[in-house]
Amino acid sequence: MPILKLYTLFHLNLAFSSIARDDYARLIRDAYTPILDLAERGTPVGVEATACTLSEIKRIDEGFIERLSSLCNDGRAEFIGSGLSQLIMPLAPVEVNRWNLAAANKYYREFLGTTPKTALVNEQTFSGALVDLYLEAGYETLVMDWNNSARYNSYPKEYLYYPQRSAGRTGEINLLWSHSIAFQKFQRYIHGIITLDEYLEFIESQKGAAELAASDGSVPGFPLYGNDAEVFDFRPGGDARTSSLGEWDKIADLYEIFKRDESVELVLPSEFVNSVISSPGPSALNTVRLTSPETPLPCKKQNKYNPTRWAVTGRDSVHVNTQCYKALGNILKLEASISDEAAEALREKLCLLWGSDFRTNTTDEKLREFQNSMGWLMVETERLLASNVSSREGNAGAGSTGAVANGKDFAKAKIETDKKILSVECPGIRAEFLLTKGLSIKSLTFPELTDKPVIGTLPHGYFDDIHLGADFFSGHFINVQRDGRKVTDLSTVEPGIHDGPESVTISAAIPMETGNLLKTFTLHKGKPRLEINYRLKLDGLAASSLRLAILSFFPTAFNKESLWYESVNGGDEPERFYLLGKSVKHDEAVSSTVSASSCLGATDGSVVIGDDDIAVRISSDRSELFSAPLLHYFETDDKYFLRLSHSIGEVDDTAFWVWRGINTIGFTIEPVLKSDK
Repeated sequence: MPILKLYTLFHLNLAFSSIARDDYARLIRDAYTPILDLAERGTPVGVEATACTLSEIKRIDEGFIERLSSLCNDGRAEFIGSGLSQLIMPLAPVEVNRWNLAAANKYYREFLGTTPKTALVNEQTFSGALVDLYLEAGYETLVMDWNNSARYNSYPKEYLYYPQRSAGRTGEINLLWSHSIAFQKFQRYIHGIITLDEYLEFIESQKGAAELAASDGSVPGFPLYGNDAEVFDFRPGGDARTSSLGEWDKIADLYEIFKRDESVELVLPSEFVNSVISSPGPSALNTVRLTSPETPLPCKKQNKYNPTRWAVTGRDSVHVNTQCYKALGNILKLEASISDEAAEALREKLCLLWGSDFRTNTTDEKLREFQNSMGWLMVETERLLASNVSSREGNAGAGSTGAVANGKDFAKAKIETDKKILSVECPGIRAEFLLTKGLSIKSLTFPELTDKPVIGTLPHGYFDDIHLGADFFSGHFINVQRDGRKVTDLSTVEPGIHDGPESVTISAAIPMETGNLLKTFTLHKGKPRLEINYRLKLDGLAASSLRLAILSFFPTAFNKESLWYESVNGGDEPERFYLLGKSVKHDEAVSSTVSASSCLGATDGSVVIGDDDIAVRISSDRSELFSAPLLHYFETDDKYFLRLSHSIGEVDDTAFWVWRGINTIGFTIEPVLKSDK
């Protein structure tokens, strides 16, 4: 049997959502320092931390940083990077991701004298665009979860036991696996849930599989642990005074067992990667894809732990994300007019506020920290913007005036209505609305794109499949509360219609159980564009599933053979996913307590649906109100079902929010014409 190399990575995160600042010193003593003790006793360990965590550790215990640096220099430990803060990169705009990685390198160099070459993908939530960003920041290897990456990509099993490669637009990066089941098994043994024999039986099973993978004589490896350090002799969110449990002693004893086992070797993560690079076999260093149409943002652990966790659940993540986008807009406007030092300080503050731990089980203390810091950032950026405006106005002189261009007057729209359907036709756009279903879109056509309707209502009986035996509307609102009650805007309305010189607006006020909705559709005359605006006045809506701009696509509009969707997921460019033969159900509940299974990043605010010939873009301004796009697609008979929803609220174990007052959000639907490409 070949030797199986076992590597370990401990993730340190003082920003953990449910850890109080008062507990930081105890946490460093009880849960972090034992890692260094392990390394000094001859157990090679990887240690990963954000730069802000290292900064806090240095403030509290400078000796810890000195020990860590010395152990890394001696080759007994390895420091692994991530960013200034633990932000979820596929859900953050590319500017913020670049700032976060660059700032981290600055502090890593200051604290440790070097910058790491291996990075742990934050919360193991990945998009293809991240490869280029990590390469730009100087990284050579990424650590990413095997289980969810392999789930829909069907790699050969032997790929688990070797580093692989992940491709970006500009290059490739080494890929080292973490393993959700492995780290959960490790935790379960240390926490006393399974016995030592049960745990070692799991490791033996990996030895057997690795032996088959190494039939070519190569040396395989396996991730022994790659997750939180805070869960040992400490309990985030629980009783922090748990050092008497002796869990780190139990971990040390486990590593001693492995040291005596001649069939395994404990190594540093990069040591394993380098050994394979120097002598690769056919199962190593293959270029693999981690993403898929089903999971465009693969994550760690089971489905209940998915990207909607940081997008639209938590302690009001929707408004937290909205505020971050607003602050980003202000900083981008200021960059050219303030000093590099001032801009850098604002960027770093925003990166910290984009951290994942302000978006999950956030305590009152940490919520106030976010609110205070964001309040300062908004006041400061708006003060600087106002100062710049005043300066420009002063330079322009008192007598200067700005010319205002008059809009073009278009001909009256063609508007027809009966008791059930309202039809509106403008140059480049035709739409029908259902008056008995809250102005839901019956059909939306862009004649310059195709003479067929693209989006609309698929009536009961449209599909033969009994699972689709319902009406599927478009442009409507659905709220599913925790007790299963469903609230919609699908009621009969009396629309207000205004045919203006440049656009036609149709609006309706719709009373609902949870509050009132004013919904407005705007059809532009000078360009093929439909805008949908929702103004929600809520009386006290508690955490629940809240979806709007729900769009059903006609199967006759797109060619199934070349159908795709694309979204910008934290990078510079959109990532495209082809749908033929796939089953994608981001909007389906994982369980009775988790209302969605995935989402798109859409970090520029848009999603595009298209085929080889035509495409439609759906976009929104995330600084008005943040939303997460959810895609649903599967094939039935000779047709397909394709629906795009936009969530502004979901339920999971972190959801703890109540909305009272007014929220507005708008969406634009427009064709992507060949002249635009």
